[in-house]
Amino acid sequence: MPNKYGARKTYSALCQRTFASRAEARRGEELVLLQKAGMIKNLEYQPKFMLCLKPKITYTADFKYVENGKVTVEDVKGMLQRETRVKLAWLAEKNGIEVSLVKGR
Repeated sequence: MPNKYGARKTYSALCQRTFASRAEARRGEELVLLQKAGMIKNLEYQPKFMLCLKPKITYTADFKYVENGKVTVEDVKGMLQRETRVKLAWLAEKNGIEVSLVKGR
């Protein structure tokens, strides 16, 4: 069943997992192929970042990997909600982590 923004959960045999949307599944497959080709390493799905302990507030990105010795955090978004913008700003300010947004297709 699609969510209110039209995203459909999509299973990827290549990644051996279900993603929240077709766009996220496509990006996950691209990253797996890049890792198999040796262009990236340490691919992680759904990495969590702590923003605040009390109350417990976390941000979950879609992917995290190392490319050319640099850690990259990515999130696939069709629409960027206000809450997400706030968490991204908070993550950048508190942890110095910039999240690359990949436009959902």
